[in-house]
Amino acid sequence: MADQPTEPIILDGGTLEGGGQLIRLAVGLSALTNIPIKIVNIRGNRSAGDGLKAQHVACVNWLAHACNATVSGVEKGSKTLDFRPGSTGQKFPTYYFVDDEKDRSKHWKCELDIKTAGSTGLALQAILPFVLFNPPKNDDGTLSKFPIRLTICGGTNVSGSPSYEYISQVFLPTLYNIGLPPIEAKLNKRGWSHGGGSSIGSFTLDIPARQTLTLAAFQLCPSDPSTRPTLPSRLDVTLLAPATAHSHLRSLLPLYIEHTFGRGFSEDNGKMSLTCEDSKHDKRYYLLVVATVSTSSSPATCRLGRDWLYDRKVRAPEHVVTELADVVLRDLNAEWSSGAHVDEYMRDQLVVFGGLAEHGSRTYNGRSRTGETREASLHARTAEWVLEQMQSRKCCAL
Repeated sequence: MADQPTEPIILDGGTLEGGGQLIRLAVGLSALTNIPIKIVNIRGNRSAGDGLKAQHVACVNWLAHACNATVSGVEKGSKTLDFRPGSTGQKFPTYYFVDDEKDRSKHWKCELDIKTAGSTGLALQAILPFVLFNPPKNDDGTLSKFPIRLTICGGTNVSGSPSYEYISQVFLPTLYNIGLPPIEAKLNKRGWSHGGGSSIGSFTLDIPARQTLTLAAFQLCPSDPSTRPTLPSRLDVTLLAPATAHSHLRSLLPLYIEHTFGRGFSEDNGKMSLTCEDSKHDKRYYLLVVATVSTSSSPATCRLGRDWLYDRKVRAPEHVVTELADVVLRDLNAEWSSGAHVDEYMRDQLVVFGGLAEHGSRTYNGRSRTGETREASLHARTAEWVLEQMQSRKCCAL
């Protein structure tokens, strides 16, 4: 931890993307690095409903407790937030130790409860860097040998945010590829943001004890960007939809995949998998397709994902499933053909880990169909801007 500066960094919450990402990243880094911040004009680029939402309040309160921060403006609708980390007066303010005789496990347990169907995936973005880079320690200052069990309660399938499926199939495997420990995910209960009223669910992550807090520089870039990427070695498809829609996807999927990626992908040869789950509601449709791609610059494979939680008027189930497959596979093909080793949504989530890793980490945005390097997304540029503001204090943790 760095010595705490006297004056906070002032951040305009309307900068670039100007939404919740700026809040989550800034407060998470503040808690981790001991740098005080003040965010004004919170979510200033939102045309309606600006200010803090329940999800942001839950994250800020969790992080404030974790670093014994002094905070003001932590309530729904607040447009100004003052967050000043304190000295760690408590030994482990965020975790408590569990010796579970039933499953014969010893672990540190912590939980974040949004108390609404707010996005658990976005909440994870706010607190996971703190959990990974400030885990429990022994009395002598060494790292604890016991794992952490983190549970987040809220919406697991929420519009405009990472789903549980994306987290478990793309986000966590990518973190492992860059050198972080293998994190296991378990869905406890599904929670939806729409479709007959919201519902609250949760998932749990089992995070192995870390031997070191150092993260080596990572390179998620092709050795020769001009080379055409190899075909995916595997496609994994997940559909959450009313049971009546499952058979339609099974019938049209081979044709859509052949049209998009060519022949050779089938469940029979192990190069494709299809998982269908009954969403138990006629307005809840979600599709995720993940492509596993071998890379030339690393022995590891990369996982590119595109998904869609359907947010249009629901007509016949066949119409919705056809539209889902068409859009998601087309978007995934664009990601793969660009040559990128991470998809657009993973790219902005890696910014903070690049900042916490040793100097020299890089990711590649891919190329457009015209051959030009694709511009970083607004979310990625926002994350980079926040990191730059925090690094301006020359914090030793960044």
